[in-house]
Amino acid sequence: MAMDQSASRRSFLTGVGAAATAGLAGCTGLGFGDQTLTMIDWGYVYSNDVIEAFEERHGVTVERQAAQGSAETLAQLRAGRADYDLVPLGNYAVTPAMEEGYLQPLDLDQVPAYDDVFDFLKADYFEQDGEVYGIPRSFGQTPLAVNTDIVEQDVTALADLWTEPLAGVVGGRDDARLQVLYRNAAKGEPLNPTRADDVDFDSLRTDLIERLELTSGLWNNGGQSEQLLSSEEVGVQPVWNYVIQSMQSKGIPVERVYPSEGTKAWFIQHCIRDGAENPELAHTFIQEWHTQMGYKSLMKPSNIAVPNDQVFSKQDVEKAAYGLDDPDQFIYEEPKPQSLIEQYTETWNRAKTEADL
Repeated sequence: MAMDQSASRRSFLTGVGAAATAGLAGCTGLGFGDQTLTMIDWGYVYSNDVIEAFEERHGVTVERQAAQGSAETLAQLRAGRADYDLVPLGNYAVTPAMEEGYLQPLDLDQVPAYDDVFDFLKADYFEQDGEVYGIPRSFGQTPLAVNTDIVEQDVTALADLWTEPLAGVVGGRDDARLQVLYRNAAKGEPLNPTRADDVDFDSLRTDLIERLELTSGLWNNGGQSEQLLSSEEVGVQPVWNYVIQSMQSKGIPVERVYPSEGTKAWFIQHCIRDGAENPELAHTFIQEWHTQMGYKSLMKPSNIAVPNDQVFSKQDVEKAAYGLDDPDQFIYEEPKPQSLIEQYTETWNRAKTEADL
């Protein structure tokens, strides 16, 4: 996911491998000296003042590179172009990065805040040989956004996106993995098959074509999804919760609907690259994200939860305010073989061609 952020001296870099540095604050912190913490991540996650305060506390520099998404970050790791200390990965991307040797196990003794991370997000597929390779840093949801100015039908489910009354007003993300997940949920199929032999690709393609023939627009980032809704080119689509919040704050008549099949949820992990130059500093950053940075930088301004019980307790925030009072309502995209992802992509692309979209 991606969100626009105004330019500043902490603006993200545009070239892969480049780095923007800020002046040190003259404090030696916990003995890190003049170390530089390098990371790749989405621009909306870290506010400039939070990063600057971390630099001042520890007498270090933080260099940030703009991420385009977990799939792109994983591709950079595979290509040897992601020489960062700290890398964010979606839950589905941690397993391949871990199994392919791109991550190092985390020293949980250096991140005691891990004890208070929501238990339902401590997925066993983040572990290998008793070691943990990813710590959830943020948790968000993708409900349905319904523009009530142009949608008269009562929308309650993902399955409604396949119905004729919504023809010409349906939208969605141009992402094969997500579209297969939505289709599986809507059609009552297993959500996350792990073998191609368990997938009827002819039926999948037929269902995707049917969905696409009703679709009026596809998007690739949050700005595009909001534009489709605000321009009324699209009237209903799954979209990130923060986009709905943004539109509602502007007075656009968009309602949030939690689909009856389950709301697609995502969680991004802090991971440390195997061979990182400053792993101890990276561990310190992760710990302080949960204890003092995450709420101010991401949770309060963007309504994206830092999934830690202590954050909610310290800030006196109810889980219901972030839609977290019923964890059983969520569905997830889970890890799957790269070969299966490639088959999904081929099927999605064929469906778009056949639907002339």
